[in-house]
Amino acid sequence: MEILIILIVSFIAGIVTGLIGASGVMIVVPALVALGYNTADAIGASLFINVMAALVAAWTYYKNKNINLKQGIWITIGSVIGAQLGSFLSKFIPDIGLGKAFSVFLLLSALIFIIRGIKDIKYGDDFFDKSANKSNFIIKFLKSNVTLTGLILGFFVGILCGILGAGGGVMILLILVFIMQYPLHIGIGTSNLIMAFTAASGTIGHALTANLPLKPSLIGSVGTVIGCLFAAKFANRIDEKLLSIIVGTVFAILGVIMIVIL
Repeated sequence: MEILIILIVSFIAGIVTGLIGASGVMIVVPALVALGYNTADAIGASLFINVMAALVAAWTYYKNKNINLKQGIWITIGSVIGAQLGSFLSKFIPDIGLGKAFSVFLLLSALIFIIRGIKDIKYGDDFFDKSANKSNFIIKFLKSNVTLTGLILGFFVGILCGILGAGGGVMILLILVFIMQYPLHIGIGTSNLIMAFTAASGTIGHALTANLPLKPSLIGSVGTVIGCLFAAKFANRIDEKLLSIIVGTVFAILGVIMIVIL
């Protein structure tokens, strides 16, 4: 029964990763804890599973030419550095319901993506201002300074990720789509690439501290690879409008799940 539960949960997590370029940690960790694993082991296994899912998704999006390698590398470096600072700062931040706040953030993001899909807003359109004249300078600056903007954006995302403990993939996707104005497919693919590196770093850390149980990690990897492969192939075949609505719907579901379990 335990094997079946892990396979089902990891399969769902893989679908989430393949569709929106975000980690399924908020699904996998509670399930493993419910099965009797301690939190540290559950997080370690979830990170390992996340690496497998992100690699499969990134490769699928890459084959469909939906990854920006140049920008992704620098955001990865910035996020890794920022995550270390965020992890250090987290001990000084009082518990004021950050998890609940992130849940609300997910729900608001869901609304934005759904509206974006319904209005059929394309790559290069400004979501809040149709004239887009005022934002052109900023966008051009960001796109013309790939290294600097990648490091800065990644750094701030890493800080938030280190403080919250999750959400890096979600925030990177929002930055790529709404600030850098990448097409949604490329934003999801690049987010998966970045997440693969950051999750691998966390997995190594847990392995060194003996918090990486092999059984759920390996079993979960099977389920997540199958789910992620299915979801990533599906996402690359549909248009931007439908994908945006699907991403918003998944965000809404995850936001509700976090409100319930936190």
